[in-house]
Amino acid sequence: MRKFFFNAMDSSGSIIKDVIEANNIDDAKDSIQKQKLTILKINEKKQLNFIFTRKSILSLKQTSQFFTNFSIMISTGLTVSSAIESLIDTETDKQISKMLVNISQNLRRGESLAHSIKISKPTIKSELVEMIESAELNGKLPKVLKDMNLLLDMKTKIQQRVTNALIYPFFLFIITLLVVNIILTQVIPQFALTFQDAGANLPGITQFLFNLSYFMTNYGIESAIVLGTSIIGLFYLLKKDTVKNYLSDFFIKIPYLNKFIIDTNYNLFCRQMSINLLSGLQIDHALELSINSLPSISLKKSLKHIPEEIRKGSNLSKELKNVGIFPAYSLTMISAGEETGQLVDIFDRLSTQLNTQVDNSIERLSKLIEPTIIIIIGIVVSVIAFGILSPILTMNEIV
Repeated sequence: MRKFFFNAMDSSGSIIKDVIEANNIDDAKDSIQKQKLTILKINEKKQLNFIFTRKSILSLKQTSQFFTNFSIMISTGLTVSSAIESLIDTETDKQISKMLVNISQNLRRGESLAHSIKISKPTIKSELVEMIESAELNGKLPKVLKDMNLLLDMKTKIQQRVTNALIYPFFLFIITLLVVNIILTQVIPQFALTFQDAGANLPGITQFLFNLSYFMTNYGIESAIVLGTSIIGLFYLLKKDTVKNYLSDFFIKIPYLNKFIIDTNYNLFCRQMSINLLSGLQIDHALELSINSLPSISLKKSLKHIPEEIRKGSNLSKELKNVGIFPAYSLTMISAGEETGQLVDIFDRLSTQLNTQVDNSIERLSKLIEPTIIIIIGIVVSVIAFGILSPILTMNEIV
């Protein structure tokens, strides 16, 4: 969670200065406006030591681990307090263990489970806390915890499969960079001396390679420093909302990648909606939580208006159809679920069906990425080979 400083005015005209935590500035503004405050100024709190800052929210892997163990304990019939105490004794992850101790202390003070998790440091994402809170109020905690565990397990598996699909191309790319660096700094300088002694007229591509080789040989350390600084700067830029918005809009326009993004986000949306409605949340609030938890910022913007339209009396299937992103068959199922009051089951079934589509999309992407990297590497190697061999062949023809 990021922190935002804000100045706001309440209904009496008093000025309020405070700090709020949110995923991004839009979520921060929404939270402030829900308090019936008029925003005068809002800025993100800058953290120069963001690389070394200990996270206040558990990672996806840690959250999934916590819910897996906790839901198993609850399913055995243990009380919430007993389940937490049992997990404290067996947990090896320091962050999770610290959160469990804080939760246990909060529970002993009489706090609810949801509030105990919310005020714990570290904690979990706010949308998960709200699902637990609603499930507690409606007496559906064991079932909701089980489904939340499935949701987090799904997110973890998608993340792992995408990572696995990128590992081979990434290492292939790194090895190619190392080989090209060796060629530029060790091999090409020898050819440069030979052609210089021969006084041969060099093609433009060959002269470019020699100039690049000279630069890498004489300014290698400086280049490494510039590259390292650029990478750090890139990581910093990627944290900016404007950059995230641009990249999200750009990625969703790329063929094949957009199919993967839509299928993945729709799958998570359906699973989250099933859990939210099961926990007892009203459909408009369930939609807000589901939309805000989507990874794609572009899809968030496309769907953000729907909760308000639902409050005005519109139908969910109609609003999703107007967005024009999701498959027609699923909208027909959602429409039927609205008429019969079976939306929880419909979203659950849709999520199960979409799992297969997501798996196929990941496999298709991995098969496209690998040959693309190989083609790029082939082009680079071909350019270097042509640049070196072209003057050699020319000299042979002259001789």
